[in-house]
Amino acid sequence: MNQTNKTFFFDEDYIPREQLPRAFRMSFKEVGVGEKNEVRVMLNNTKQVGDIINDNSYDNDFYRYHDIFHYSFAALLGWSPCTRAMMRRKRKSNPQVDEIEDGARATITEEAISMLVYNEAKRKGFFKNKYKVSKTTLRIIKEMTENFEVKIRTTEEWERAILKAYSAFRFLVANNGGIVEFDSVHRELKYYSFQ
Repeated sequence: MNQTNKTFFFDEDYIPREQLPRAFRMSFKEVGVGEKNEVRVMLNNTKQVGDIINDNSYDNDFYRYHDIFHYSFAALLGWSPCTRAMMRRKRKSNPQVDEIEDGARATITEEAISMLVYNEAKRKGFFKNKYKVSKTTLRIIKEMTENFEVKIRTTEEWERAILKAYSAFRFLVANNGGIVEFDSVHRELKYYSFQ
């Protein structure tokens, strides 16, 4: 890693409960009954994080696994207002940072990025055997985030995070869920099936 931790971890100077975890494990478990496909996400196998998610679509398109993107952005980019909200890790000790970096606009921006990338990924087989995200998508992401701390992340860092997140996404879809370990220090993801 050629950047210092301080550059990577935007919350380095905050108390631990206001920091994104440096290592964490999320389980994604299918809990829907009948034709209703839903996923429950658990932090370290002990605490449900966020709501139970369905596809919110007429089609069974697996968007119920989209929280993998938020957790991947947290681990691989050091940025995810959505993860901060779901894990209750907002930087409340600094009202301006809490409002701007961890607030509604930042969260909506991240959700919009997730949807933007998802639409491209769906057309491209969820990036299976693909090693590039379109330059247009990456440019739009940079434009959308230019007012937030994550603006220092390069298009290459975004592309790497997106492709790693989609590798985990494809694994979860293929296995009807699973466990994902996030390592922010080494910027890596590992995933396992429940069996």
